[in-house]
Amino acid sequence: MALHSWEEQKKHGKRVLVCLMIALPVCLVLYVSLGKYYVPFRDIFAAIASMWDQQADISQKIVIILNSRIARALGAILAGAALATAGAAYQGIFRNPLASPAVLGAPAGASFGAALGILLAAGDTGVQLLSFSFGLCAVLATYFISKSVGKRGDSLILLLLIGMVVSAFFTSLVSLTQYVADPESQLPAITYWLMGGLTDVSFHDIRVAVLPIALGIIVLMLSRWNLNVMALGDEEAQSLGVDAAKARWPVIIFATLISSAAISVCGTVGWVGLVIPHIARALVGANYRIMLPVATLMGGVYLLVMDLIARSLFAIEVPLGVVTSLVGGPFFIGILLKGFLARD
Repeated sequence: MALHSWEEQKKHGKRVLVCLMIALPVCLVLYVSLGKYYVPFRDIFAAIASMWDQQADISQKIVIILNSRIARALGAILAGAALATAGAAYQGIFRNPLASPAVLGAPAGASFGAALGILLAAGDTGVQLLSFSFGLCAVLATYFISKSVGKRGDSLILLLLIGMVVSAFFTSLVSLTQYVADPESQLPAITYWLMGGLTDVSFHDIRVAVLPIALGIIVLMLSRWNLNVMALGDEEAQSLGVDAAKARWPVIIFATLISSAAISVCGTVGWVGLVIPHIARALVGANYRIMLPVATLMGGVYLLVMDLIARSLFAIEVPLGVVTSLVGGPFFIGILLKGFLARD
């Protein structure tokens, strides 16, 4: 019966994956077409054809809009996939459904790096690189402090507590940069970045972020069996021949790598790494062999749809982080209420 159940779950997971693989390009075309300025589908396909046929009759205005929207769409897909994958990995290794990329301080560190880059007038590339670097530094600080403070540096509770302290420290540094920033130019730029968004994303930003995100996602996909084992607990993992302490840190490092790279592209966009893994788990079960790829694809689709809402729903564009919070917060409360009601 268990085998039959597993086979059914596997088939269902494959069906969900196929649906998401179809939904992603469909949402991409809709994203590029819809907005304040509507671009007909025929112009989109004509623009794609013009890559090979230089004589194609495509207006410069359409080309500019398509280039801007395609870069922004790719940024949304990359960031959403990275944050959802990292969130699912964190929830597995910490055995905590409330874990997300924020637990070890990566978003706070990345936010400080971006604020510092804006303060130093480092340019778009400098802001992105500083954001990425400080996101990694925050998690490394959490790791080295936990190794120094505790007798056992692999204690999950210790990691979470120190992650909270490191996050609070970098959040204070962000506040300090806002305090000393020029209120006419730098302060609005920092504030807008902290609210999250893809307005200024370019193909150059995508090229900088795509390698660490792709590398991290590949490594996490190859670690799915370890994630399944670690989700059972350290003692169970040990009985199956897996040293949880040693297996945990590669996952943390690469989950941090992709979340920092995503934040460097889209700013502080919350709830993606928390909500999407829950939806994926509800759809296909807790087996990471199926759940992790589903969460990755679903994260890309989700952030693509959220950014379309952010730039199209109102007369002025709403920051992406605001939209994801408005949608993700109530949705997650609904998940919790449903869980508690089912338990009663």
